[in-house]
Amino acid sequence: MPTNSLQSAVALVTGATAFIGQAVASELAARGANVVVSGRNSAAGQRVVDAIMAAGGRAEFAAADLTDRAAVHAMVEGIVQRHGRLDVLAASGAGASSDSLAFKLFMDMSGEDFETYIRSHWLARAHVIQAAAAAMRVNKHGKIVAIGTDAGRVATVGESFIGGATGGMMQMCRVLARELGRDGIRINAVAMSYIADAEPRWGGASPALASHERGMLQQLKKRMLFPVHCADIAQAVAFFAGPQSDAITGQTLSVNGGLSTPG
Repeated sequence: MPTNSLQSAVALVTGATAFIGQAVASELAARGANVVVSGRNSAAGQRVVDAIMAAGGRAEFAAADLTDRAAVHAMVEGIVQRHGRLDVLAASGAGASSDSLAFKLFMDMSGEDFETYIRSHWLARAHVIQAAAAAMRVNKHGKIVAIGTDAGRVATVGESFIGGATGGMMQMCRVLARELGRDGIRINAVAMSYIADAEPRWGGASPALASHERGMLQQLKKRMLFPVHCADIAQAVAFFAGPQSDAITGQTLSVNGGLSTPG
């Protein structure tokens, strides 16, 4: 794609302080966007900003807890006040943080676990999508890309609520494609599985899965036809964010190296 495909666009990338979110922020900046890097860790976020600027891009950091609806809406309002608009949202993060829950069998979960999975894998996206859409509809244009796990498309043991919440998020995006399309806003999703250079940061798996987790990751790698890296997810997000995808909305693209072929 042209390196200037997002020239002058204002883009918000949530969960952008490391791994996939960082790769997305860097890719959008390389394509000309003025990127707002968001996350909870201001020091890590500033390092991402510094790296983007050192490479000749434009970036700034805005702190927000994605599970705090009021904080997310305030962050987006601040972006609009500073830049006059918001053109692109890449909604990542909150699903694999150090304080997030890992794989758990359904019968091992508590009611609190249910709510935690839903907050981190669905509501964290819903809050920022709603805030971004409110800003975008003013100018009758915008691109929203929600990033989630392929467990939302393919049944995976130990991911009943990770997949269930992500599946709900993806269905929400399909509905929003119809609702927000009237305001010139496109919304799509990118789904992933094992990422070779994204270190899992969660803990607390079910005992029956704890020892299996490492083996499960090894099996995933064996079943994949091609390796997938953070940069591959970033390329997919950049496609949906740019003008090349103007005719596409309400779709989910799995970038999983051929691990599975969901319809």
